[in-house]
Amino acid sequence: MANKNLGILILIATLVAQATWARAKEYIVGDDKGWAPGVDYDAWIKDKEIFQGDKLVFRFERETRKLYYTTHEKCNACCPNDPLMEMYPCGNNCLTVMKIGKRCVMSTREDCLNGMKLLFEVKPAPVLQECGETII
Repeated sequence: MANKNLGILILIATLVAQATWARAKEYIVGDDKGWAPGVDYDAWIKDKEIFQGDKLVFRFERETRKLYYTTHEKCNACCPNDPLMEMYPCGNNCLTVMKIGKRCVMSTREDCLNGMKLLFEVKPAPVLQECGETII
């Protein structure tokens, strides 16, 4: 009986995890303009909902930009000091967002002051809705 219950629990956990990852989206930040000066990132993010597991891809010329994943407060102040994460400037950085809440990706302080920052909110990943009785 214990093995049957454990098996059911593992099955349910697997289905929930797959549902979360199956809907994950990948966004190219700035679309065809990429991560560059002069792009309106507030307008770009405006119609997008970012959920746990979604990926943000930052495309730019290699070694030209540093990226800092930070809080809204530090981003609003254009302060890259002590970020949550610093990303290597490879030019095709992919950030899978997992923590719920308001976040930001920015470049240097000077770039940030010139508008190169992406403020967004990570929402909880949707879960499967109940559709009635399930018989296993």
